[in-house]
Amino acid sequence: MERTVHYNIEGAEFDVPIYYDELVRQEIERLPDFLEHPIHTPSGERVMLTIEDACENGIPIDGEARCIDCGSCRYYRQTPGTLLGVCSHEAMRKRADIQEMKD
Repeated sequence: MERTVHYNIEGAEFDVPIYYDELVRQEIERLPDFLEHPIHTPSGERVMLTIEDACENGIPIDGEARCIDCGSCRYYRQTPGTLLGVCSHEAMRKRADIQEMKD
């Protein structure tokens, strides 16, 4: 049976498989591709990886000219103890009215 880590990121629950990496000699999480397969919180906000390249909507937290990654953006809320967080920008939100049209 494959080992996993269970996450609850602001209500978005999912499991991430763990594998043993011989090179670093430790277990590592096999995080999903959050760009290809988005995961959203119940309120529609998107779960993102902190080190993902910043999108065109990013606004830096610290007054820099531009965001480098999600973790440097004011719309991103980091989840403590993980490399994951939530993007609160409206453009990244899963909208219920659009989802209903797809279903």
